[in-house]
Amino acid sequence: MNALMNTRMDSKYLDKMTACHDCDLLVERIPLDVDQQAHCPRCNNLMYQERRDTNNKTLIASFSGLLMVMPAYFTPMMNMEALGIGNSASVIQSIPPMLNSSYWIAGLGLMLFAVLVPILILLISFWISLHLRFELYPKYLVTLQKSYQRLISWGMSEVYILGLIVAFVKLLDDFTVTIGAGLICFILLMFCSLLVTTTSSRHHFWETLNANS
Repeated sequence: MNALMNTRMDSKYLDKMTACHDCDLLVERIPLDVDQQAHCPRCNNLMYQERRDTNNKTLIASFSGLLMVMPAYFTPMMNMEALGIGNSASVIQSIPPMLNSSYWIAGLGLMLFAVLVPILILLISFWISLHLRFELYPKYLVTLQKSYQRLISWGMSEVYILGLIVAFVKLLDDFTVTIGAGLICFILLMFCSLLVTTTSSRHHFWETLNANS
């Protein structure tokens, strides 16, 4: 009986602790006011912060990103023209030729990390935020949150954007290049994805879930 009570006390105590991401120091988590930050007393690393209206911001950012998915991936990103001959392609149109060539690894990486993973991040964050907004707490939210935390390190849309910028600069010497609507939508999609990772808070999720379980 005493062992069971001690285990419960240890569990409640550990729920109030958080670990520094840099030096692994365990620190008691204390409530913060809005816009306050908590830093590690050992290495001064930012451990957590209290954001204003974090769930609604994540909901809006993820929904806006989902609206950009279709035009970003299916609309031509840029048009290249030389000697009166023009050519344009969207992100989705560029994947099959790469998969069927010697660059199939690059095509597979493009499909996974610039298309599928960003869409999954937006979908999962939108679904979680929507549930929290209407105070719905089904058991599968825990699985979704764990999946989201694993996926956010694999979204590499910004790397694809940098590659496009380099290609755009190099193509200007030989082609007349015009930016398409797909590139603008893709940049907006990337911006929304970055907003989601900035506004979402895993601490807020777990605290809300614990308070309503």
